[in-house]
Amino acid sequence: MTGVRPIIGVACTKMYFPKNDLDQFFYVGSGYVNGIARSGGTPLILPLLTIQDAPFREMIESLDGLILSGGEDPAPHLYGEDPLQGLGDINYERDITELEIIKIALELKKPILGICRGMQILNVACGGTLIQDIASQVPGALQHAQKGSRQYGAHKITLQPGFVADALGKTEVLVNTSHHQAVKDIAPGFKVTGCAADGVIEAMESLDGLHVGVQWHPERMWAHDDDMLKIAEAFVARIKQLKLQVTN
Repeated sequence: MTGVRPIIGVACTKMYFPKNDLDQFFYVGSGYVNGIARSGGTPLILPLLTIQDAPFREMIESLDGLILSGGEDPAPHLYGEDPLQGLGDINYERDITELEIIKIALELKKPILGICRGMQILNVACGGTLIQDIASQVPGALQHAQKGSRQYGAHKITLQPGFVADALGKTEVLVNTSHHQAVKDIAPGFKVTGCAADGVIEAMESLDGLHVGVQWHPERMWAHDDDMLKIAEAFVARIKQLKLQVTN
């Protein structure tokens, strides 16, 4: 790819290191940033700021695109539900921060790629709901919480026309799987573009194609799978194309 490398932010979360419960640290998996860099973008890690008057707008304005990374379950009250027994850990500080970031990114028409939790919180932010626990809510569900070798494919999904099918050049693909939640009611203005055999939604995108979500973890696969890297390459290429349209 030629030309100026677009700046793509990766929303991160916080963690503590063992034996240090005083300091908090921002982190994101290296697969996200490596994939952006390999695809011709400039990765920028976005911190999970919880301070008053955090400069979220300035942060998003500095970006050409945004990736929402994986992680904890979004809080059910954000989409009008009470917590069920199968709900996992939540990080409400992360929820409210990402909802604000997404709101600004949507307003500024910044391209978004949501991965796993990232797809789920994008759906919630835009008015959709979630399956809180696939195993207890989806009859005949596949094993979506893959046991071992999570950087390799575990089950197939079928793709409908859209960003992911175009990027991969396939209508069926083997994906890894590391989640127990999924999109239930898709947000207004979005369409389903991928499903597993049990009906669980695995990919979605906005009707204008600007905002995309995938339920698996391509950033773990594209370290060894150049085909899966095409998702990152297509995301960066789309951002470059949009930048050219703005400047011309």
